[in-house]
Amino acid sequence: MRRLMFESCSRMLMAACIASPVLLFFAGCSSGGGAGSVPANTHATLLITATNNAKIPIFKFNIQTLTLFADDGTSVPILTTPQLVELGSINGVARPLVAADIPSKTYVSAKLAFGPSTFAVIDRSGGPGYIDAGTYNIDSGIPIITMQLMLNTPLVVTGNAMGVLLNLNIPQSTTYTPFLDGSPTLAPGGGVAIFNPVFSLSAVPLAGNPTTLQDGKVEDVHGQVTASSGSALTITTASGSSFTFDTSSSTVFAGASGTAAPPVGSFVDVDAALQTDGSTLATHIQTETTTLQYDMVGQVIEYTSQTYIASSGREQQAPSLANGTGDYINYLQFNPSTQFEISWPSGTAPAGISFTPTFNAGSILPGQNIATPIESPQSVGNVYPVPSIVTLEPQTINGTVAAISNLNGQTSYQITLFNDDLITLFGSTQTVVAYSTAETHAITTSPLSVGATARVRGLLFDDGGTLRMVATEIEDGVPSS
Repeated sequence: MRRLMFESCSRMLMAACIASPVLLFFAGCSSGGGAGSVPANTHATLLITATNNAKIPIFKFNIQTLTLFADDGTSVPILTTPQLVELGSINGVARPLVAADIPSKTYVSAKLAFGPSTFAVIDRSGGPGYIDAGTYNIDSGIPIITMQLMLNTPLVVTGNAMGVLLNLNIPQSTTYTPFLDGSPTLAPGGGVAIFNPVFSLSAVPLAGNPTTLQDGKVEDVHGQVTASSGSALTITTASGSSFTFDTSSSTVFAGASGTAAPPVGSFVDVDAALQTDGSTLATHIQTETTTLQYDMVGQVIEYTSQTYIASSGREQQAPSLANGTGDYINYLQFNPSTQFEISWPSGTAPAGISFTPTFNAGSILPGQNIATPIESPQSVGNVYPVPSIVTLEPQTINGTVAAISNLNGQTSYQITLFNDDLITLFGSTQTVVAYSTAETHAITTSPLSVGATARVRGLLFDDGGTLRMVATEIEDGVPSS
């Protein structure tokens, strides 16, 4: 088994004035009051996403508050309860943070406050025999950093309901110096992290049947069920918020609860659609467990003898564990009773796939994203927790299009992964074949071509040594460095 070494360091956050195509940052804040009549309200759902590549796979962002400022000088708080959001797992998809009724106005700036945050990198800088996971702390010594976002494109809040999308560009915002430089000795400047946040804030008009984050689709919302009825499900999310999803006859239930709604206490993964009436309709609810106390979701780092497994555990949730915190590596052990599930967005595999998607103890591969609910996160001696159910979850890969083919009307893309992708670092290949199906949605500025960088989200499978992904989304890529 390969050795893993972990380091932690706290360095100064450096905030600078950054220009982006969407907004400008200025230090400080402003406030004001306005006179006149109060306009009608719009039910706005604040969504969060990230634009990311493979270099920083785990980024835990401690968002505190978000306040909007209208062109008439009035201010409107839209987020008031702090949340710790894991951004690496939502590369290119949106999750809800909070819903609020706010005045229908034109907003020209926003004030964002955030606290000490962390990110983790597999930097492999320790020399032979080491696969190093460095944890970098973004902490200026000031409890809360507040930044004013001047919007180049005003945010027009109007209508009965809409989304507001907050997007952090992780590669443009974050730089770091690895702890080690090929030796066990701390490198000069090792562990220094610099965070110059580059955000965008944009309106999300809602479609009747949303398909992407651009028209009201939310995905991969992990949480624990706190209330369940015949028509609604309330969960405490992995970011620490509480959110209610409506259900209907079209909602797909899958996983540990079968085709029934999951009971209170279950850990679930929800895909949903913002509705024009202000509600949020769950389209797919994957129940990961109905009885266990902890839920760990992350990419496989090691897998030994089809028994022992280590995952990145980048999202963690449990009664005695603050949401989203804890160790970055979780060790588990399978036994013959462990069940294996696939979290298909529509409940079943899309039609026309040219291979047979398989997920079991013999087909797990490093880099796959899995959910592993367990009774306890702690190992005692050489005894590791045993998950009763392991669920294959969607994930985003990043790389360069090496080839494109079309067979029987189905397009596939051969993706050469970036060198720092976890699949490349811990697996045996740097190539994934991604398949576009009738359920795949492309939100690229132009069709993918050979040589283009791409982000592809979907379910990853090992097909006899060839890595294949059934894609749900295809997006513009983000450079590897």
